[in-house]
Amino acid sequence: MVSVLITGAGGFLGQRLTGALLRAGRLQPSGGGAPQPITRLCLMDRVAVAIPDATAGACPVDTIAADITDPAVADDLGRQGFDSIFHLAASLTLDAEHDPRAAWAVNVAPLRRIIDQARNRPRIVFTSSIAVFGGALPAVVGDDVRPCPATTYGSHKAIAELMLADDSRLGRIDGRALRLPIVLTRPGAASPSVSSYAANPSVSDRIAAILREPLCGRDVVVPLAAEVAIPVASAGAVAVALIALHDLDEAALPPGRAMNLPSLTVTIGQMIAAVRRHGTADGTAQAPGRISIAPDPALDRIIRGWPMGFVSADASRLGLGADADIGAVIADFLAETSA
Repeated sequence: MVSVLITGAGGFLGQRLTGALLRAGRLQPSGGGAPQPITRLCLMDRVAVAIPDATAGACPVDTIAADITDPAVADDLGRQGFDSIFHLAASLTLDAEHDPRAAWAVNVAPLRRIIDQARNRPRIVFTSSIAVFGGALPAVVGDDVRPCPATTYGSHKAIAELMLADDSRLGRIDGRALRLPIVLTRPGAASPSVSSYAANPSVSDRIAAILREPLCGRDVVVPLAAEVAIPVASAGAVAVALIALHDLDEAALPPGRAMNLPSLTVTIGQMIAAVRRHGTADGTAQAPGRISIAPDPALDRIIRGWPMGFVSADASRLGLGADADIGAVIADFLAETSA
């Protein structure tokens, strides 16, 4: 039997992971062995998270509405004795650049407290980021490239990765991290969740809007030039990968316990062309919303400092691969919004 906590569960990725866990119904227990039934799924965020509609055989679901930056809240989460924790709660790239102290209070301090209070050596799956890489990078970044973050957000993710690895070495937890590319496509404006401690739209949300807004029949201003290439993954692919990483035997983890999620590389121009081929999501119009380009220098600087290609031999051995094409990413979004 496995009890599970998702922090940042109100964010779009947390919602997709919740659905995937309810459908799976089982996870490998922290000590290894055959998958066991999930007996509790706790959804934690700053505001109350809506519990999904019950499905046949689904495990009990409860919620915690609290601010994870409150030390007492983080301590309590650690003491509750969850067998598995999917730690998605995070500040965002642009906000971390503007207020590093506030971002630290979200990105690093709560994880430290959860680990310190943890019982029963829980398995912690952490959503890290492509942002741990920076500087002079090869065209394709694999597991062997040394992290060298060029943003505060990336630095916080790298710190958390090292923390997970060290505390796993000390036997306190069984930690593992998945470095995500730009995850597409958010279904709407960011909700007021722990995973969106944002005064401004996140980098991911601004890029997600390139697909989402025209597909919903709304106009969009694209903040990057057409030739800019970015690595992306659908939210559905990420949810599958997080569960696969969770269920990986500890002995099969790479030395640093972190791996990249193999990703699809597309240009902004290719994204725009794909949207124009699909029309609107509800099928009421063939022509999507109007698309114009007005590059944002600050965003361009951040994006061009990240890898353009993102691969992982470790993840590939798990059977995890990139989305087939940008059409598959769009299809994942349309399937979720029509569900």
